[in-house]
Amino acid sequence: MAPTSLPLAPQLQTCVDRFAKSLVVPSKLMALHPRKQGNPGNAGALAPAILLGIISAFEGFVEDFLATAFYLQGQSFGQIAKKVNINNPDIEDVETLIGSNFPQLKPSLGAGVSVDIRKIPAHPGKQGWVQHTLSWPQVKREAAGWMQVRHCLTHGLVSGAAPEVWPAPTRQGKPHASTVLRPKPNGKHSVNLYGAISCARVYLAGAQHVSDLVASELNQRLNWKDVPEFPLLANPA
Repeated sequence: MAPTSLPLAPQLQTCVDRFAKSLVVPSKLMALHPRKQGNPGNAGALAPAILLGIISAFEGFVEDFLATAFYLQGQSFGQIAKKVNINNPDIEDVETLIGSNFPQLKPSLGAGVSVDIRKIPAHPGKQGWVQHTLSWPQVKREAAGWMQVRHCLTHGLVSGAAPEVWPAPTRQGKPHASTVLRPKPNGKHSVNLYGAISCARVYLAGAQHVSDLVASELNQRLNWKDVPEFPLLANPA
């Protein structure tokens, strides 16, 4: 009788590889933007499309990665199914889940993390975008704001293709979508390429940080070389 081969333990790297593949389209959409000042016309639809793709990819990655990590930790399928049944998780939600399941990692969560984005002008029409470095608490706050943007877009409360008035957050204690959007006259705000890239950088940095910590705890090492980059723009767009 031939020996029975044991199934291989799942690898967390597979989750990262799938994450990279799901980010290909948002990355290619970014390359299509004309990156010029003024009314972008139909290209105005690219920024909301990019951030929708990014946050959807993050959500899928989180579910996949956590399910695999909990399995490697020895949790039952019932426990895993209950814990990964999460709705619209942002970075703070993921941090909470990791902290409760890997309490030994709590002191390391957020340690030494910083993310560069382009600072949003404080007043309508103001120019002069500057680089701004976010600390971990700010990263979580920005991610929560972008999740509110995603909620408004996916539920048809706004189109995202032009300046609009954005509704209040659906979850108590979460920031208003307008906190991460560009202010426009008459109480309106808009999504633009700067915002979409900031959203990508925030979510990718958060995903990599928490995942690397968990992987190390489970004696695995992740390779992020195939994950698309979303570099800062040199000029206003």
